[in-house]
Amino acid sequence: MTLLNRALLVAAFLSFSVSAQTQQCEPWQGWQVFKNHFISDEGRVIDLGSKQNITTSEGQSYALFFALVANDKAAFDTILDWTQENLSEGDLSTRLPAWQWGETGNDTNGIIDSNPASDSDLWIAYSLSQAAILWDERRYSILAAVLAQRIMREETAYISGLGLTLLPAPAGFEFDNDTFKLNPSYSPLFIYQQFSKLYPHSPWQQLHEGSAKLILDTAKNGVSPDWVMYSPAKGFYYDKKTTDLGSFNAIRVYLWASMMANDAPYKAQLSEQFAPFVEAINSRGYVPLNTYASSGKTQQRGPLGFNAALLPMLKEKGDDSLVMAIQQKLMVDKSFTRSRYYDSVLNLFGNSALNKRFSITADGTLKPKWSTECR
Repeated sequence: MTLLNRALLVAAFLSFSVSAQTQQCEPWQGWQVFKNHFISDEGRVIDLGSKQNITTSEGQSYALFFALVANDKAAFDTILDWTQENLSEGDLSTRLPAWQWGETGNDTNGIIDSNPASDSDLWIAYSLSQAAILWDERRYSILAAVLAQRIMREETAYISGLGLTLLPAPAGFEFDNDTFKLNPSYSPLFIYQQFSKLYPHSPWQQLHEGSAKLILDTAKNGVSPDWVMYSPAKGFYYDKKTTDLGSFNAIRVYLWASMMANDAPYKAQLSEQFAPFVEAINSRGYVPLNTYASSGKTQQRGPLGFNAALLPMLKEKGDDSLVMAIQQKLMVDKSFTRSRYYDSVLNLFGNSALNKRFSITADGTLKPKWSTECR
């Protein structure tokens, strides 16, 4: 990189940083863009370009979180109402939301896959619990508690050698011989910390410990897999159907870890575990699309959303030059924020965490900027 290019890059980054700091108390432009392009007036998050124009409980759950961070209560309620009415048969307190909804044929829409997704259920319950505190709404608190109870009852299992563990769904991930298929990215540890505080009579702390073991033990070579098999006899292992590939799921493991407070339990261990991955990114200058947990090897360039998701972790490690380069790319190429749902989600998480639009305390409490410095 020439001296002139480096100077221009630094100037652009400084301009962006100052702008980010001064705009934290103003309407969140990134959220407005996401709402305009991905969320219907009825509160449905649409994965544009997907087959059957699908909506997932994942999309609904993330949108609830973003609406809360943006202090957009009207959007929060609209998204919640659509989720409850269409994914939970009208009542989230009696049915965990179906995972997938969309075109079912003959010009009709409805549930495509009724099996819930536990990570989405966690994010919905978490957003509700924090909304109850931040907006002083008791109905959110009641619904969050009921959802948390259902998650614990329907989507966890005690697994020998691993402890209390989150299953990806109530059905389809437990097999013969005490064998399970698990997903490390489904478990943001700060959510378990918060639920341990809010619901101390339920075993959330045990789930926190079991999930930390899952994340750490499957990333011994510095990178996480999308999925992993586990049995007490074999421990963690891979097979032909469940390989050690880490990509669109695993990217969230690093993102959730970077959102944890520095004094949160397991933060130091996770930072140390992922240090080789961050160093490899620094040396290559980009975030890879694919990683392989058994070897730590990486492959291909990841999309812009992957790069955005790693911004907080890269910043933690002090590589400002790569952070600046990624930020510049994101400022130049914004087309994905209007057409690619998942990249847009990763971008909203990564950039808002990097720019301190919100923080999460060691006990998992959400602190949006508007609730503290913008009053």
